[in-house]
Amino acid sequence: MAKHKTAPAAKFLLAIAGVIVLILIAGVLFTSNESTMMKWAFVPSHEIATEEATEAPDYSSETAWAARPGMSTNALLLPEGIMQTMQVPEADVFYIHPTTYLSKERWNAPLDGDEAALGRRANFALKYQASAFGLAGQVYAPKYRQAAFGAFFDDSGQGVQALVKAHADVLAAFDHYMANDNDGRPFILAGHSQGALHALLLLAERIAINEDLKERMIAAYIIGWPVSLEGDLAPLGGIDACESPKDTGCVVSFQSFSKDGDPSGILEMFAKTPGLNGKPRAGTTMLCTNPLNWHVGAKAPKDANLGAVELVSGAEASPHLPQALPAHAVASAASFT
Repeated sequence: MAKHKTAPAAKFLLAIAGVIVLILIAGVLFTSNESTMMKWAFVPSHEIATEEATEAPDYSSETAWAARPGMSTNALLLPEGIMQTMQVPEADVFYIHPTTYLSKERWNAPLDGDEAALGRRANFALKYQASAFGLAGQVYAPKYRQAAFGAFFDDSGQGVQALVKAHADVLAAFDHYMANDNDGRPFILAGHSQGALHALLLLAERIAINEDLKERMIAAYIIGWPVSLEGDLAPLGGIDACESPKDTGCVVSFQSFSKDGDPSGILEMFAKTPGLNGKPRAGTTMLCTNPLNWHVGAKAPKDANLGAVELVSGAEASPHLPQALPAHAVASAASFT
């Protein structure tokens, strides 16, 4: 496997990534009243500099992973009626879980010290997200000192520091995985929400600058965090949007809403923030992959849906609901200014 080297272009991307995170924090704020309420409810009231330091995860230890081969976790669950047929996994899945820490006690979550966050990680993130890749390969899901939910409503710069700390753990986990576990296999990169942000930055900082990793990446699923075709993917040197189920080395991304959901918050944040190229994303195209057919900005009928699962708490299989919903991808059909 080719060794990672930080080229000048990579250093530029790292600097841009820092700027992006800073502006993204400001961009996710809602209207003034909503922002005040969210800050009061979720943003820690203490300075991040006064927070008791916690040790960085040791990814050579199984305890630093939420899921990995050999561990019995909810990432192994399959819906009722779905059988595990894979005997020798030929690919890996590096999955980065979303924000599960809602407390305002800390800017960065402890790895294992908050029972509510642990429950959300096990019974939602691993069960309903990581497990979706269970038939594709072996799942590696690092624990990391995630930024608290309140970090996304902070405008003091401390939320940025929390995200930077969280991202350092994700990079360390990915580097350890590549050096010790991957053994040259193809891999899928997947993340949701905060995890998707870390995945997008990881694409720039590790994969786009390493031809071996680019060649072996099956796809990157960056879900629940907006991605600009021109601003984020174009600078990645050939890592483009997936356009069909057979495409590889590409990116899948979408935001999900109910039929009457309001995407205005996401669209406003997208328009006000820069891409990985350092330029404003206003006027560029948000990637919206239809998850039923992999086509960008496309519709798919209900019968294209192979099924969904019903949300069930706990560590048991969920009922399989065949042909549950149609899907209509709309975000990539127009540019936003």
